[in-house]
Amino acid sequence: MKAITLNDKQLNEVLTAVPSRYLQAKRFIRHLANNPDSISSNIVDVCGVSNISDIARKVNPSLAKIGLLISCKRPIIVPTTFKSSPIVFLWGIYNLPNDL
Repeated sequence: MKAITLNDKQLNEVLTAVPSRYLQAKRFIRHLANNPDSISSNIVDVCGVSNISDIARKVNPSLAKIGLLISCKRPIIVPTTFKSSPIVFLWGIYNLPNDL
């Protein structure tokens, strides 16, 4: 599966689906909408979030209703320039398969 970008209409649909109390999630989603395969440490820095997987876990039920999912994958090559964490994931928004 490949992480997708969202156009303005899709982004508005996603942000509407996410409960308003999830402000960190909305910042996270805005970032992923234009930056698929974002590195964990960049998300923490740019979005000001601390627990990315918790945010994804909380919003994925809402996103699943519109056929999307936030998930991560390990990169094939781990960049050596990241000092903040040896654990690197690439985060993105994905289309759910139609046959679920």
